[in-house]
Amino acid sequence: MPFWNKGEDNEDEAADDYEGEEELEVEEQILYHLLAIICFAAIIPILSRIPRSRGKNIPYHAAFLASAAALLLLVPDDIQNVIFSPGGVLIVGTLIPIYESIVAVCTIDESDDVCWLQYWLVHGAFTYSTEFMDIIAEHSTFVAEHWYELEFFFTLWLLLPFTDGGTLFYDKVTEPYISPATKKLKEQLEGWAGLVMAVVNSGYLWILWMTFLTLPEEARRFVVVAVGTVYPLVASTVAITTESTIKDDAFWLTYWSCFSILFICMDYLETFVGGIRGFYSICLCATVYLFLPMFNGAEVVFRRVLVPMSGQYENMLLRDAYLVRLDMERKIPESMHERVFSKAADVFKKGQKKEE
Repeated sequence: MPFWNKGEDNEDEAADDYEGEEELEVEEQILYHLLAIICFAAIIPILSRIPRSRGKNIPYHAAFLASAAALLLLVPDDIQNVIFSPGGVLIVGTLIPIYESIVAVCTIDESDDVCWLQYWLVHGAFTYSTEFMDIIAEHSTFVAEHWYELEFFFTLWLLLPFTDGGTLFYDKVTEPYISPATKKLKEQLEGWAGLVMAVVNSGYLWILWMTFLTLPEEARRFVVVAVGTVYPLVASTVAITTESTIKDDAFWLTYWSCFSILFICMDYLETFVGGIRGFYSICLCATVYLFLPMFNGAEVVFRRVLVPMSGQYENMLLRDAYLVRLDMERKIPESMHERVFSKAADVFKKGQKKEE
């Protein structure tokens, strides 16, 4: 072998070793994340049985901060890099709440609907207001190194029943300060939505679409996130702070579950196809489809996809039966309740006997 080729061979071998190490690191991270999902799946049933504190127990918050500090000081850096990463934040801040929200919507108890809707209010506002953090991280080493630590612990603080940060934030901030302004803002946003629909019905949708396509890639992403966050946040706040029906709370809870999944898919796919002009248009249309009343897409996706995947179909049917009962109680005079409900029970029993 000529001597001038030895250096090139060594460089090739070094490059191959580096690529092999990178592949090994990726495989290890995937394994760690799978183990984390399994661990959280085992812990979730236990946590769901613990009464939520509404964030009123100060010792719990102190214990949480002490545990977070111990985790940062004692856990090896390799493990921290896996925990405090986009994957770790995704598991804790999105996947677990999505599953818990699906379970909440499919159970008869209404309190868990409110609890998880309070979580999504804070999480949605936090996610929207920190969209620019990636840009800051590119120019700040400190932010790049510690942002995921903050995001991980904040979302964990929001959802744990001990700290119950979502409910605490709702009681101290949303209800006293944000709620009074949301009704008026919701009416204004609905007025703008009506104007947009009038434009659409007039046949000028292509103008809006072409304007959207002329925006830079980052601006198009921001528009999608804004459309999927701002109005739903306002509508969810109105639903949770007013004497709305149980269906309103449940609808917005299903919306946040569906939109979070859509956001995950968009966040992953934009690395590969984000530069294609029609990509964000599809994401925008899917977002609007989820929350517009004329489509009611969130409920469609929830019932046909998320509920069967989570194994909550039977509970969903029981919830539907419960809602039918509530509707009957509201429409039928109280003096007729016993007779009508007795007949309704006979209808269910007769149907069961026919199946047998």
